[in-house]
Amino acid sequence: METEYISATYSNILDQMLARGAQPGQGGHLEGNAAEVKRALARLNCYSFLASEVADVFDVDRTDSLLREAVRRLGRYRGNEIRREVEGRGLPLDVQHLLDYWDTPREYSDLKSVRETHARESHYAAVDIPACPHHDQMKQLCPQRLAALMCEEDHRAVAKEFNPAIEVWYPALLTRGQAKCVFRFSMPREAAQKAAHQAQQLCEAARKAGQPLVGERQPTKADSATAYRALARINVIFYHYLVDELLRKVGQEQTEDILGRAMRKWGAWRGRMMREDHQKRGWPLNIQSFITYSDDPSAGDAWMAENAILSPSEHTKDVTASAYTTMFDKLGTGRFALPMFEEVLPAQAEAYNPAIRVTIPKLMERGDSISRFCYEMAA
Repeated sequence: METEYISATYSNILDQMLARGAQPGQGGHLEGNAAEVKRALARLNCYSFLASEVADVFDVDRTDSLLREAVRRLGRYRGNEIRREVEGRGLPLDVQHLLDYWDTPREYSDLKSVRETHARESHYAAVDIPACPHHDQMKQLCPQRLAALMCEEDHRAVAKEFNPAIEVWYPALLTRGQAKCVFRFSMPREAAQKAAHQAQQLCEAARKAGQPLVGERQPTKADSATAYRALARINVIFYHYLVDELLRKVGQEQTEDILGRAMRKWGAWRGRMMREDHQKRGWPLNIQSFITYSDDPSAGDAWMAENAILSPSEHTKDVTASAYTTMFDKLGTGRFALPMFEEVLPAQAEAYNPAIRVTIPKLMERGDSISRFCYEMAA
C-alpha cells in the first residue's frame, strides 16, 4: 500500500562529523522538534508490515489471536520496566506516576498532554489525542481491525502490568474511525492510597538501611542520544514480541518466511517514500543523499560511527555500539534480529535507487565485534 511520506527532519550529521573530524560518539543533534521524533517513531515501527503479512497467511481468528497476544506481551514488558523504575525511586504505583514515567520520553509521548495540561489525581486521569502519527501510518498500511487491535491492547497491558488495580478504557479511538483518541486511566481511591503507603514504607526502609531512594526524576532536555535510543527501543520491542509470538505459534521456518517478506516490504516502502520526497526536493538519488538525508531524523548510527567514508557513489562505516544491538541483546532476539538489517537495508536502498547495492560484511547481531555497512553505486 502507498501512503503519504512523513518526511524526516533532515540533519547533515555525517557530513558535519567528517568536516569537523569528530571523534566516534560525538556530534549528533536534531534540527527539528519532538513532533518530528514522534513521526519517526511511527514510521520506524514495523508493526503494520508484520501484522499485514501475518494476516495474509492466516485466517482472521488466528491472526487476531496471535497479534493480540504479541501486543499484550510487549505491553507487559513495557509496564514491568515502568514499574521497576517507579519502585526504584520509592514512588507510588498509581495512575499519576504511571503517566509521569511512561516509557517513551516525555517530549516524544502522545501522553505528554495529560502529563502537562490535564488536571489529574493519583487515581484517575483522562486524555484526548486529536492526532496521532501511529494512526496515520497504520490507517494506510494495515487493515483497520489490526490497527484498532494494537491500540486497544497496548496501553491496557502496560497499565495492568504496572499495577493490576489500574483499568484503562477507550471511549473513542482514531483507529476505529472516530475523530480522536480518548483514554481513561482509573483505579480505586483505596488502591491509590495503598500504593502511597507502600511507597512510604519502602522509602523509610531504604533510609534506615542507609540507602535513601532518589525520588522524583528531574526534567531533562531532549537530545539526539535520547531520541535515537527511544526510536531503537520501541522499534525493537515491537519487532521482538511479534517475532517471538510467531515462533511460539508457527515455528522457525514459517516465522523466517513471514519475517523476510515483511521486512523486505517495510524496507522497500521506506525507500520509495524517501525517493519520492528527495525527487520533490530536487536532490540527486545517490548514496550521499540516501545516507545524509535518511528517513530516520537521528541519522541512525552515523554519529557513533568509525572509519566513515561518504561520497555520491560510496559509503562505509563501522559501528561499535548500537542502541538496536543493545535492545536485541537485552530481549534475547538472537538470529531473528538479522532480517532487521539483512532484509531491510538492501530493500530500502534498491527501492530508492536500483543502482545502489548494500553489503554487511560484519554485524554485531551475528556475533561479530562490530557492524560494517557498505553501500556502493554502479556507474
